Amino acid sequence: MEKLGSVNDIEFPNKDKYGHFIFYFIFTLLWYGYINLKSSVSAKRARLISVFLAFTYGTVVEISQGLFTQGREADIMDVVFNTLGSITAIICVLLLQKSKK
Repeated sequence: MEKLGSVNDIEFPNKDKYGHFIFYFIFTLLWYGYINLKSSVSAKRARLISVFLAFTYGTVVEISQGLFTQGREADIMDVVFNTLGSITAIICVLLLQKSKK
């Protein structure tokens, strides 16, 4: 009988980058939702703040990994995929808002 492999056995290049993208997509949506509901700023400003916070957080995490940990390295491509996830989230927000009008 053939043993089924685990998810970790799946081989495709840069699979951790997809995780970064998805995490920051959701992270940005949550920030946007919170800022948009809990503050008096405009929706446009809430979108900008959300992307800025996600970008800043992701960049600080990557720099910290490079400076303060052993066995981990800072990776500029992680920052790129974090940012792509955030921007994609805001584009989805914009498209949803536009479709409601």
